[in-house]
Amino acid sequence: MSILKNITKRNIKEARSNAMLLLIAFVCAIASWFIIAMTKYPSDSKHVSNIPLSRDISGTAAADSGLSIIECSVGSVSVSLDCSRTDYNRISADSLKATIDFKNITVPGTYTLNVKVESTNDAEISNLVISPATVRVELDQYETKAFVLKAKVPNISGGENKAINSADITCEPGEVNIKGPASKLASIAECYAVSNQEKTLDSSYSLNSDEYQLFSEDGTEISSDKLTFDPPLVNMTIPALTQKTVKFVPQIVDAPSGFDTDCLKFKIDPETITIATNNTETKLPDKLELKLRLSELDIGFSTDRLISNLLMGTNITNMSDTDTVNISLDSEGLASRDITITSSNIPILNTPSKNYDYVILNPTFIVKIVGPSEAVNDVTAADLDVVVDLLGADDSMDQFPYSVKVSCSKYDNIWSVTSNTVNVKKTLKEGMTTQASESGPTMTTTTAG
Repeated sequence: MSILKNITKRNIKEARSNAMLLLIAFVCAIASWFIIAMTKYPSDSKHVSNIPLSRDISGTAAADSGLSIIECSVGSVSVSLDCSRTDYNRISADSLKATIDFKNITVPGTYTLNVKVESTNDAEISNLVISPATVRVELDQYETKAFVLKAKVPNISGGENKAINSADITCEPGEVNIKGPASKLASIAECYAVSNQEKTLDSSYSLNSDEYQLFSEDGTEISSDKLTFDPPLVNMTIPALTQKTVKFVPQIVDAPSGFDTDCLKFKIDPETITIATNNTETKLPDKLELKLRLSELDIGFSTDRLISNLLMGTNITNMSDTDTVNISLDSEGLASRDITITSSNIPILNTPSKNYDYVILNPTFIVKIVGPSEAVNDVTAADLDVVVDLLGADDSMDQFPYSVKVSCSKYDNIWSVTSNTVNVKKTLKEGMTTQASESGPTMTTTTAG
């Protein structure tokens, strides 16, 4: 029994000794392999992805010139490199730094620049291949510029007999400060505060804007990308205007007594417009008068009038899409004719001074008449009432031009479009003399005796 115990103990001791020798041999083999590998193969290749590309330009000539990165074509890069086996596990995306080589750039623009990668933990790297090796970078100066705000509320309308006029909407504050690239700010011509809220208004209403819209000089919308707005929104007050549709009506301002203005037919385009006011004390008219002089209504007459001039000085707003109204004479059935008038038959009325005689120097002149063709052909010189009315005339010169008034009392549908003037001469009446004074010439009467 004791012999068996001794044998068993000896076997266990030998087994333990053999296991220890096996472990030592295994460790030696690993060490030998490592020594041989490090001696024969001292470096290895590695690929690292998603290395963040730094946008920091501090300390560069670009930064000293006030430039900033507006846009960069990539946000990260990848590299393939060689390194020692001891540094292999020390190299990762966190231990590598990717930067942009800004060279000596000092002016705004878009550039293609090289990418640089270096280790941040002193790991030795070689045979570095960067992908992508270059990036497109936009550089510009950031500025802040103030813009006057206009309002835009595309989904808000007026109720019955009410209207919304964007030009009357006020913003508080009335300006917005926009910060962004200088070149982009320079392209902005108009800035709108916009509300997309849907509502029908019967009275004034206030709301906050939802966004800003920017437009260039040619009306192209500009993206708000890379821009910041201060304040981010504004309050908008929208007045609800009282509106009315009215007709244009021609008004003849110089028709002679007895002339039938109803014989004149006109074409007006547009015939009506919509007007509005936000002033409760302003009464909207039933019509808008287009004042015309009878003497300008020749055949083919047509003229444009600015609606803004018709509404000038009122609290009334034009709500139509045009600021021009055209009025033309309907010349169908009309004819014109020239008639020669003898000046000796023309009376001179309201002479400025009783001490002078006034005479017309022109022996004859031409009067042009317009009217229905059947009547025009029957008119004679004797049918025309022609006068020279000197009321208010400036007769400081001995000879001066003056206009002629022409009418036709025999026919209530014949009128003159004469624009001629005659030359009037004044001469001192017999027995009258002039005497100079500080205030100008004065008249004195002398009696012989």
